[in-house]
Amino acid sequence: MEPVHKDLLQQIARLSETYPNLADRLLAAAKQLQDTGLPPAESLLQETATYGRNFATVKKQAIELDKSAAPGEIASLQDVKNLVETIAVSGGKVGIRDAALKVLDRVLALIHREQSDFAPLQSVQARARQLHRAISESTASQLHSDAESITAGKHPVAAVLTLVEQQDKLDDEQWVILEETVSAAFGKQLAVAISRGKLTINETLTVAPVKLEPAVKAAPEPKTAQPLPEVIVIPSGNVAPKQVAAVPDIKILESPAPSAPMHEVIIVPSVEIPKSLQTSGSGNIVFGEPPKTQKMAAEGTLGLKVLAHIQGIGDRTFGSQEYAGTKGKGLRVEGFQINLEPPISGLKVEYMAHVEGVGDTPWMGEGELAGFRSQAKRIEGFAVRLSGPEAAKYDVFYSAHIQNIGDTEVSSNGAYCGTRGKALRIEGIKVWIGRSTSFQPTAPVSLKVLAHIQGIGDRTFGDREYAGTRAQGRRVEGFQIKIDPPVSGLNLQYMAHVEGVGDTAWIDEGELAGFRGKAKRIEGFAVRLTGTQADKYDVFYSAHVQNVGDTPTIANGQYCGTRGKGLRVEGFKVWVEPKA
Repeated sequence: MEPVHKDLLQQIARLSETYPNLADRLLAAAKQLQDTGLPPAESLLQETATYGRNFATVKKQAIELDKSAAPGEIASLQDVKNLVETIAVSGGKVGIRDAALKVLDRVLALIHREQSDFAPLQSVQARARQLHRAISESTASQLHSDAESITAGKHPVAAVLTLVEQQDKLDDEQWVILEETVSAAFGKQLAVAISRGKLTINETLTVAPVKLEPAVKAAPEPKTAQPLPEVIVIPSGNVAPKQVAAVPDIKILESPAPSAPMHEVIIVPSVEIPKSLQTSGSGNIVFGEPPKTQKMAAEGTLGLKVLAHIQGIGDRTFGSQEYAGTKGKGLRVEGFQINLEPPISGLKVEYMAHVEGVGDTPWMGEGELAGFRSQAKRIEGFAVRLSGPEAAKYDVFYSAHIQNIGDTEVSSNGAYCGTRGKALRIEGIKVWIGRSTSFQPTAPVSLKVLAHIQGIGDRTFGDREYAGTRAQGRRVEGFQIKIDPPVSGLNLQYMAHVEGVGDTAWIDEGELAGFRGKAKRIEGFAVRLTGTQADKYDVFYSAHVQNVGDTPTIANGQYCGTRGKGLRVEGFKVWVEPKA
């Protein structure tokens, strides 16, 4: 145990010996204050204040040892003690984590001397950003699995840095080993660029800390949507590597799973793949299928980010419909969290889990961990549901692979998936969200508008069309409006203010408001919707009035025009829109 840990634990022990006695005296003083009104002794108050300052100092020192600890979660002296003991058990892991982060900072400061957008280097740095985020979020007690290999220079990302920084100091054998590691992970093009001295470190970039996005956001930076590339996976093995010509559109990436055998992944301009060739993974899947962008998800599904905490592996992130876990390896899922990626306004994901020794958790919001890290407790079942104003438009589906049972049937919308009371671990899950087949989207509404115009007669118009004349001094003498084609549950009514008559009653669609052959002008009108679907739509209308011009747009039964001024309506527009 490090001396700082010993000293801190000694301070905690002294405080532990003090506060039980202090609590007893404070309790007695409180009772005396309640019974007699006698305030606590000044010495007792000073001693309490001293304890508070000492506790705050110890808490601050403990949190400084583990930057990932949340101050709000350290509420008691026992919490502080648990944190320090956990850090002490972790030994030098904090130092390893910090050293790994420094290596990744220098990788992110690499630049190509001639090409600012050198694709192979961008692939290395994309991987470095992912590792930086994951390692910086790891705790002192649970070091990220790649941190030690990065610090030791054995990880492909670290090998890139070693070749750039120490190429003149490496002997031939060291150079060959590192070059083979880099070529296998990122392609021959990168190794050639390093050997020719094309890469260097921009020291100004190593001063500023790496800007990390929150884990719930997608790692790639958003760009204008473009056709997705085709991904060709060439299995690793004792096969002579094919020579690939250096083309700007080709990117060579590392295997999606650090612990899996290395593959070359070559991204070339996209081509349409026949559906008959699209297959799903099978066999003992450790980290699911290679991560997909949202566009590569199954048609009609939403983008998801599913994090699974797997026994002996730690946190791994998957997408919609990807298998999150293992098969045939006996490893339990110990926790999971789900996020919509990207977020959708008005739609949220909620989930719960049945955890070994705990039982059912409450329903929790997206981004929260269901289950535990570092407590070796299996997830035995779970459920997922949607909430928010948009939830009715979607269904959430999920399934699991369970010890001794295998793959479950697909569950949906809050139904429980898994077992209870059988001590059977879940070894993997799948989650996806699709449009609900029961949800009926709001149908578009078209109108047929008839206007009876002075000196012209009946003319028919569509919705949003101007029904009438301008600058001709012609009055509209009557009109009728009809939803065409009809929409189930939606009807329309209207009224008019007619010269010499006044306001008419509300008239059902298809009937004439006003007159034919009586030379009476329409001076104003209103339109409204009725029926079971009326609350899903708005009706809008405006008019062109003599000596006034175009009126503002009016909606949903409000009067449009004039009364008692002898001004004719010369034309109008009407249309219906679904509510936002």
